[in-house]
Amino acid sequence: MRYRPFGRSGQALSALGLNVSWAKLGRSRHAVARLLNTALENGINTFHLTSAHPELLTTAADTLAIVDRRVLFISLSAEEEGSSDPADEYRLEPLRERLRGVIKSSGLQWIDLLVFHANGFDRIPDRSWTFINALREAGMLKFTGATANDDLIKVAVDDGRFNILKTVFDIDTSWNKRHLLDYALAQGMAVFGHDFFPAQYRKPEAVVPKSGWLGLFGGKAADPLAGRGTYAFLHQTPDWTAEELCLSYALTQPNLSTLFATADDPEHLEALAAVVERAMPTSVPAQIEMARFSAQADTLANARKKQA
Repeated sequence: MRYRPFGRSGQALSALGLNVSWAKLGRSRHAVARLLNTALENGINTFHLTSAHPELLTTAADTLAIVDRRVLFISLSAEEEGSSDPADEYRLEPLRERLRGVIKSSGLQWIDLLVFHANGFDRIPDRSWTFINALREAGMLKFTGATANDDLIKVAVDDGRFNILKTVFDIDTSWNKRHLLDYALAQGMAVFGHDFFPAQYRKPEAVVPKSGWLGLFGGKAADPLAGRGTYAFLHQTPDWTAEELCLSYALTQPNLSTLFATADDPEHLEALAAVVERAMPTSVPAQIEMARFSAQADTLANARKKQA
């Protein structure tokens, strides 16, 4: 595992962080423990918990207790996973009750980062901010962050009360957004990435023409070059999965302090962790730029057709 410096804190974060979803792991303490143990075995020291469910918190605390808490970075969503209105949970009473259980009862000792949702980070009541600042002064909370994309990035940065910006970073991330990330860094914020594998490219049939599919029993495709200039290469690069290529590309972004991944099981997580140490195929960056250019050209052509 490779590590990246986290601002001026002196702490080093694993290039790959683990997003721990209580719901996606079937609300199973066993599944959570197995995944966290695998993460530690692969050198991951950065974790994000999407739920404050007591069983998830105690399982995380018990499993991670084998490592010095000071070398771990544990962040938490400020609202419960799947909340329909995150801002409603940012009121003082629910927020205070939620964090009391996390800090005092779970065994995690403190929270490194409390992350507020894009839908609500600009509606946190002043009373809640007073409580948050009290937690920071008491050493129970170190940083606050906001999840934001596109136009909301500048809103989160200019707010001035967040230390960390958490945002989607993938092969489709525009140059305009990259400039916004540079703006966040220039204002002293750290940037965390997530969702590096776009949903629209996950199935081969969505990006690879039929003539590029492998024949029966793994035979050669009718046209091995089918889909050139598109994202078909994600499913045509030997020894790499589409997800691994997307992760490898996102890891080339030096401005990201860490990149969070969501894994279904230990084997999946091990494969993703191995990508950190692999050299991305030299042709991939150029193929990504060609595919992005082609997609933009198609969008422009379609827009002109509609205008005509």
